[in-house]
Amino acid sequence: MKKIFTHNLKILFPSIIALIFVNLLWNKINFEYHNPSEIIGYYSIFEYSALNDNIKYILFVSLPLLSYLISYIYFNKLGIKSLKKTFILEEKEIFDESISLYFLFCFFFLILIFFVSREFNSNLIDLFHEGQALSGALNLKLNSQLWSGSFIITSLFVDILNANIAWNLFEIKSLSAYRLYIEILNLITLLIILIFVFNLTNGTNLNKSLKTIFFILVCFFIFLQLDNVSLNYRELPIFIFLLCVYKILNLNKLNLIYCLILGILPLLSLLWSLDRGVFIFVVYFPFFVILLVNKKIKEVFLITLFCISSIVSFYYIIGSLEFNYFIKNSLDILSSSDLLNGIIHPTPFSGDYGSSRATKNLLLIIINGILIINYLFNKKSNLSKNTILFIFIFYLMSLVFYKIGVTRSDGGHIKQGGSLNLILFVYLFCYNSLSFIDNNKYFSNLNHNYFRYLNLLLIITFFLINVPNNFIKNIYNIKGRVINYINIPDENFLKKDELILINELRLLTANEKCFQVFSYETAISYYLNKVTCTKFYHIMNMGSKKNQLIFIEELKKNKPKFILSGGSYQNIGNMKGRSESELSPKDRFPYIDNFISENYKIYKEIDKWQILVKN
Repeated sequence: MKKIFTHNLKILFPSIIALIFVNLLWNKINFEYHNPSEIIGYYSIFEYSALNDNIKYILFVSLPLLSYLISYIYFNKLGIKSLKKTFILEEKEIFDESISLYFLFCFFFLILIFFVSREFNSNLIDLFHEGQALSGALNLKLNSQLWSGSFIITSLFVDILNANIAWNLFEIKSLSAYRLYIEILNLITLLIILIFVFNLTNGTNLNKSLKTIFFILVCFFIFLQLDNVSLNYRELPIFIFLLCVYKILNLNKLNLIYCLILGILPLLSLLWSLDRGVFIFVVYFPFFVILLVNKKIKEVFLITLFCISSIVSFYYIIGSLEFNYFIKNSLDILSSSDLLNGIIHPTPFSGDYGSSRATKNLLLIIINGILIINYLFNKKSNLSKNTILFIFIFYLMSLVFYKIGVTRSDGGHIKQGGSLNLILFVYLFCYNSLSFIDNNKYFSNLNHNYFRYLNLLLIITFFLINVPNNFIKNIYNIKGRVINYINIPDENFLKKDELILINELRLLTANEKCFQVFSYETAISYYLNKVTCTKFYHIMNMGSKKNQLIFIEELKKNKPKFILSGGSYQNIGNMKGRSESELSPKDRFPYIDNFISENYKIYKEIDKWQILVKN
């Protein structure tokens, strides 16, 4: 035992030194600030290069892992043959004991029970985030244009289609209909993740009783992740991708269905959520390498063929004009995202705001990487090679996914960016714990009825912890509750001052064809039932000087009589706990502010808002 400990310590020591080195190097990495598009955000305020945090993240993770990999190969005397075999798939092992579908259906049933019995979202409207979806959807509804009529920020579905689908589904245009639809999408996402977890746990070499415990524990954790909004419906294409990849890696024959899904998924994921689509696209490359190494050329060919076919079909469906706007819009958002949204990532092991959470995430990424290196090169691994290679793909996805926390480095986004790595860690921890039990003679002598009782206890605990209040009454009245909820007037979700403002604007703009908001209260135009006077219905991510000039030109063309500025959301994009610097619309968009100041004057002030009228 002492010899094994010393051996492992020798392998780990270089990565510890590398970790100390990169931590000391963190604040010394400082590329030249470059911002030709004149995008104003926190990076521009501090003249901080958009490259800095990305390079810091890559070095902080890669140097310790590379040191560990080299050390592992050297001390274990691995030859070229061993390295070549690392990425070779095995014929699928057939495990006699599989988890009963009863447990998957049991979780499905419980999740559905929770869904229909929980109280609906009655919070006041978030004029910024929910306004992005509502006003974007209204723009499409009124002008029937996609990217040519709207500067889409997050994606076609998030910004425009989701709310329209909700209104068509429930046959009413309301905020509550949109909210209920999003809850349904979150439910579908959770069910897909449960199917994914079921397949992944079923493919392990544990006995049936321990597999079932494994499945229940991971499902318990996944539910908590979605319940505290670490994951949401935007992750749906990621888990569809992972599920299909797992299936293909474990199949000995070609499956057209999985190839078709993986072929159309790149485009669909970009339309579903632009950044998630990019994450998926990046992971396709190592996935294809593994397939090619294993001579699965047909799969690569079919996936590529379906991908090209989906893009060509999409081009002809929406037309060349909209397709060109889609490409330009997407490239604009992707190229400016860091400068627009960037918050300087806290230094690990420091007193910076959010450093504790960020440090935990970065260390967890390194720990997962070390575990996976051991699995990849250990000939006596207790996981099948196919499962290990899939976990490797999952890990690569989690590495890319942390880009969410690297760019927008506030507490919420750091937590969200680290969620996939946390899932992977929980999976590996649970598996190794249960594998230890499975190989322990004392536990192997236990009566299997004990495990059945434990499974039942875990499911009952899951139910009791998560069951909503009044769940029997709410289930019984579900139809009436849904009808009442989706018919709640949108005005009921407004604060008193917001309602006063909107009522005033309705009177002033009754004969106006459009209305433009120059504040972060994006939902105002939705409440007025007006198309925006520019394509920038959600101005915060407008960004560049070029887009500001386009905004001005569209104002000149459409000549809105009234514009709204000010408001109570002025500081929504500000860094918490780090700087008092303001990033209100006037600060972010000086060219627009200058134009409005020269051509509009204050007509009326209501609370923190200024209603401006054209000179």
